[in-house]
Amino acid sequence: MSDVPKCAVCQKKAPQRCAGCHSVHYCSREHQKLGWKSHKKYCKPFKVCEDDVLGRYLVATKPLNPGDVILKEPPLIWGPAQQTVPVCLGCGKIVTAKTQKPCQKCGWPMCSDLCQNSPSHIPECSYTIKRGDKVSINNFNITHPSYQSIIILRCLYQKQFLPHIWVKIEQLECHSEDRKKTFSYINDKHHIVEFIKRFYKIDSFTDEEILKVCGIVMVNGHEVPLNEPPHVAIYEQCSLFEHSCRANCCKSFTSNGEILISAGIKIEKGDHLSICYTDPLWGTPNRRHHLNETKFFWCKCLRCSDSSELGTFFSAMKCQNENCKGLVLPKSFLEEEKNFDTLWSCGLCNFKMSERLIFEILENIGKQLQTMPKGVISICKNFIRESEKYLSKNHYHLIDVKFALCQVIGENPPLSEVSDSDLEFKTRICNQLLEVVRILVPAEKRILGVVLFELHAAIAEMGRRKVENHSFEEPNDVKASLLDSEKILKEVVEILKHEPIELPEGKICQQARKNLQEIQAILKSVHVQNGNALM
Repeated sequence: MSDVPKCAVCQKKAPQRCAGCHSVHYCSREHQKLGWKSHKKYCKPFKVCEDDVLGRYLVATKPLNPGDVILKEPPLIWGPAQQTVPVCLGCGKIVTAKTQKPCQKCGWPMCSDLCQNSPSHIPECSYTIKRGDKVSINNFNITHPSYQSIIILRCLYQKQFLPHIWVKIEQLECHSEDRKKTFSYINDKHHIVEFIKRFYKIDSFTDEEILKVCGIVMVNGHEVPLNEPPHVAIYEQCSLFEHSCRANCCKSFTSNGEILISAGIKIEKGDHLSICYTDPLWGTPNRRHHLNETKFFWCKCLRCSDSSELGTFFSAMKCQNENCKGLVLPKSFLEEEKNFDTLWSCGLCNFKMSERLIFEILENIGKQLQTMPKGVISICKNFIRESEKYLSKNHYHLIDVKFALCQVIGENPPLSEVSDSDLEFKTRICNQLLEVVRILVPAEKRILGVVLFELHAAIAEMGRRKVENHSFEEPNDVKASLLDSEKILKEVVEILKHEPIELPEGKICQQARKNLQEIQAILKSVHVQNGNALM
């Protein structure tokens, strides 16, 4: 009898459960309404679990479909990036010598009276007032070191004056012991701890307390790209999402800076909820080393554990054995130290290549990629042509360039002036990108949405040219082309529906809605004309 769910209000037998979280039960609709006031802030489609390996993590309490909102959460703390040009400390936007309006109380550059009185600005403003001298910033064209302590200072302010916020911050992972072995720890000690104590004349915090906050910001900070430059924010519950290089959740933001996590793929009840902490379009060695350096763990997720990366061969090299068309990979990417004696083997002919040679080839290609102007179509095409002699067609270096190319082709000159061969090339690389993205990173909706929109544009232009040249084989081919574009645009709108207008993907979604309406109007006109013809 103890397994029978009980009403959260009256404790009687409860056949109904909350549709939002599936975790709470009610005996009637009336009691559900009665209990909502206290339950709504806890109503999430997940529960917090804990074990010795993962620490705290989240598990879905009900099945979730792609696009379902899992979490929308305001930041505990936000602040400018630690390396930034001068920005307004009320809204995060860039300020210049002409646009800045120094805070009357502390001197920090602001953009308006409204931002000067923003609650976000209180910590550094109050600490600056207490030091006795106003801040004076005169150079607005370069990175200014005074900003690197702001978000740290804002966290420490909570410890002194808002302990209920500090409790939430303090619970977040900081990896203090691991950080002591790193350059960033030494840098923080010299440039943040000493600056806070010397500049603000604060002796309320120990070095260890300040360095702990530095670790919390490093491990849990999210770059929020709503302004230029992006700012950094820390969120409480979002920090509990575990990492996966093939995550099942998608991360975005709302216009007012909330983080928004939605289901990226179908999620079953009991599944762990994950986001990607690193760039999902990096190769496995790069992702794993970045995670170790910034989050202090070596990833062993499903994708990292498979050297073929789910059959995409995203980090594979071409076999250099004459006349062999195989691909070369190591047995595993899970080694934590680079070992140049490791041999990569061809899956077809078993030809061996040393990791040292692989590293030299990739290093040379990587250097070329860093200096290459990705906005020049001919240079990008040549890079692909030359690099395909050594890299698999889906290699991350090639995917990087193809992702740039799919957006560049049709920018300048516009798509209507692009050659037929370039238009066909754009369509081909869009389809290739979609195939890789859907396998490797299906929850990365911004990437998927951009590529789909570019594919729609190419298909629509190809259709326009066929109509203009009367080259459709059948009259119904026009309608089929329109239906293809309509289908793609519907998917773009669906997967980018949570993107704010401040982001490029939000603007793409807005344009996709407009294009969809136009195509649907044309289809309706075609339907009416066909109907009249039949009459």
